[in-house]
Amino acid sequence: MIAISDPPSILTEHDAGDVADLYARCTDYFMLQDGEPATLADAIDMFRDVPDEKSSADQTIMGWRGENGLIAVGVILRDYPSDRVWYLGFMIVDSAARGQGIGRTIYDMIEQWAAAHGAQEIRLAVLEANEAAERFWRSLGYRELRRVGPDTFKSRSHHRVELYRLLGSNLTVPPAQ
Repeated sequence: MIAISDPPSILTEHDAGDVADLYARCTDYFMLQDGEPATLADAIDMFRDVPDEKSSADQTIMGWRGENGLIAVGVILRDYPSDRVWYLGFMIVDSAARGQGIGRTIYDMIEQWAAAHGAQEIRLAVLEANEAAERFWRSLGYRELRRVGPDTFKSRSHHRVELYRLLGSNLTVPPAQ
């Protein structure tokens, strides 16, 4: 099993080169989503891409390193789309490290961190075409909120499944749309 850094490091745009290297090892995902490999510009965009009503200061980008560099990234946006609802905008694990429980471990760290900082619910969206990812998220207790799209990602168009998971004492409270 691949060892990961614990705790994660907080990434900044200065880490875009490392993120681009990780993206290059995750070509399968970017071919599915975009129809083409990711670039350094895509890595830089990860640090800047937030909804109009938010700023990059509302976003935390966590990185986990292994023996060969960055092996996973998680991007979480605070209080979006509403207070105490946080959005996991992106999480990716090096393709060589998948299937070893690393994604689950990383998600657990993200959830614990978010809950400790005030999150009561986490939402995310998965491409309908990414059935393995949807199974992964549902195995962690995520439930479907709605289906959205289609949205265009470079040369591909996708519908997405928006999922949610209530945290802590909120487990019995249905989410607001």
